[in-house]
Amino acid sequence: MAKDLNLHERLISELGVVLQERRARLHMSQSDLAESSRFHRSYISDVERGARNISVKNLSRLALALDIPVSTILVQVEKRLSSKTGRTRKRA
Repeated sequence: MAKDLNLHERLISELGVVLQERRARLHMSQSDLAESSRFHRSYISDVERGARNISVKNLSRLALALDIPVSTILVQVEKRLSSKTGRTRKRA
């Protein structure tokens, strides 16, 4: 169980990194992203720091504001997780 919890925490953390990197690539501030996704800037900060476990609906809103498919975000998260563990996760 602790191993699963650690994986979930890493997943949330890596999701934040992927979103932050995409935002930076688009030269957007957190305030810009907050405005275009209709979230508060502090929510964006929490997500990027891995302090929020966001819903699929909210991920979709962020993806739309960042002009990137949700699937691409998740693939990037998976790649980051795999590169840190040195292996790929099993698919369901």
